[in-house]
Amino acid sequence: MLTYKQNITNLPTYNDGRFRLFEIKQTETDFPIEYIKDTGKDIWFEELSITDKLKFEAEERKKNITYKLRIPQTKEITSLHVVKIGDTYHKVFNAYHFTNNDGYKQTDLTLELYPRVKLEDDIDDET
Repeated sequence: MLTYKQNITNLPTYNDGRFRLFEIKQTETDFPIEYIKDTGKDIWFEELSITDKLKFEAEERKKNITYKLRIPQTKEITSLHVVKIGDTYHKVFNAYHFTNNDGYKQTDLTLELYPRVKLEDDIDDET
């Protein structure tokens, strides 16, 4: 009986959806106004389930965790970024960069609701 292990890797698939990436910025005034700037980047993602442990920890911190996503590794994404999925904006609560068991570099994003959306164009109108 042959008992050898084939070296087969599983390619990551990101086919659950796509989001638009925004940066959080502030105006340089005496009373800074927070706004978001479109980076022009769309990124495909795989949606992960939110565990009970994560839900519990988020509730204790009074955070409204909305999604957990996996994307190709993008180290530029930090907690100073917002993503738009559909018509809703979500702030990056945590970005975890890693290499999976098959050697592919990936990033897991934990998102929370971002209710105070002001776009860069809105700020230009106010100043």
